[in-house]
Amino acid sequence: MFKPLLLTLALLGQSAAADICQSTIEAIDLQIDTDTLTVSPAPTTHRERLLNFPARSFDFLTRDQRNCTSQEVFAFLAEIETVDDKCLRYADADTGFLLVPGQRNFRGRCTSGGVCTKVNSTREVVSNATGAMVGVALNTGESTLSKVTHSTGAVLLSGSGASISSTLGTAITSATAAVGAPIALTAAAVTAVAVGGAIYVCSE
Repeated sequence: MFKPLLLTLALLGQSAAADICQSTIEAIDLQIDTDTLTVSPAPTTHRERLLNFPARSFDFLTRDQRNCTSQEVFAFLAEIETVDDKCLRYADADTGFLLVPGQRNFRGRCTSGGVCTKVNSTREVVSNATGAMVGVALNTGESTLSKVTHSTGAVLLSGSGASISSTLGTAITSATAAVGAPIALTAAAVTAVAVGGAIYVCSE
């Protein structure tokens, strides 16, 4: 009678020993031990706690790792990246979230209503466009584009759609033509992201 109770208490003790959550950021599957974060996560908002409560309860029962809160994700990223004035925009199941310029809401998501469109072109076209983006990012010359590289290997170029098209030329326009992303390139604020062998065009 007491053995099941002792086993339950032992499992609860193990669960309390380490609080590990998971998230996918820029094609990297992260497992964050929140007890080791050097930057303390900001207090989770009451709204986010309510939204996460069902998932957290289910994870506790199944012993699966829970999804990280936005505060935990940004506390982790702050140790390796500059996260000021950046937000998370969902790409797809493989890539997860992209860290792009913009204001974030209580869940860390971008407040603007834009979307990130994946460039579904041939491997050669995407490779050429990625090479062009890396070349621009590593170039120390004058450029109207904001150039950022992340520790995940992601390369981001931000600016107007016209400036990105002008800087990258046919490399990006050929790649985006396959998915109608030239429409996105006409937006006033655009971020092109090359990560994990794929390219995303995010517009606001």
